Amino acid sequence: MTVFGDYARYYNVLYQDKDYAGEADFVLTCLKRRHEAPRTLLDLGCGTGRHALEMARRGLSVTGVDMSATMLDMGRQALAVAPELPPGVTPPRLLEGDARTVRLETPFDAVTSLFHVMSYQNTEEDALAVLETARCHLKPGGCFLFDFWYGPGVLTDPPTERDRVMEDALTRVQRHAHPVHRISDNIVEVHYDIRLTDKTTGSESSLREMHSMRYWFLPELRYLARQAGFSPVAEGAWLRDSLADGSSTPWNAWMLLQ
Repeated sequence: MTVFGDYARYYNVLYQDKDYAGEADFVLTCLKRRHEAPRTLLDLGCGTGRHALEMARRGLSVTGVDMSATMLDMGRQALAVAPELPPGVTPPRLLEGDARTVRLETPFDAVTSLFHVMSYQNTEEDALAVLETARCHLKPGGCFLFDFWYGPGVLTDPPTERDRVMEDALTRVQRHAHPVHRISDNIVEVHYDIRLTDKTTGSESSLREMHSMRYWFLPELRYLARQAGFSPVAEGAWLRDSLADGSSTPWNAWMLLQ
């Protein structure tokens, strides 16, 4: 089984209710607090480009990089029919590449890596490689913002089996997630069983994938960030300004580096 193989074709169906616009606003607010508003942005692990499109709608020139040719093709098709962008703003450029190794000629004001791309890096070496990619693509004073599975949250609220059903005009997607917690490695293997129903013909098919997700603790990410030449400057629960709100420990967190 490969990550984001056939599964990639149904990614936008499964996450059609994700608040990409609100997340883009949050990320830009975090970036602006540390530095002047970015005009150019590199999005590592851009997937189908939905965060990239929202950033472009806010006036940024965006380049996205992802390993999945299928997701990039889906993104390019969506961009071709997307609503008009602000004057002078071109549609995001989506490129195939590995966030650990890609090297582009153009430096950027800011770099992002969203929707748990960092947790797909299962080793310190892979995470450090992504951090180094971000560092070498930033202009002086630029910032890198990424999100990740937050270790204390995962340990406080252990992973459980979950079901999700979503559909669009053509397809109904039923997904069952079965987690295997490798606690000694700080990894959760999420085994997906997916049943697809063609709403036109009624035919059914299925597929399976396993996504190996690393949860991270702040001291290790701060250490790796410094190894890559960054200074950690802020962190919090996803879509919140801090990690603690007095009620629960979040599963999803973000970190801002400069």
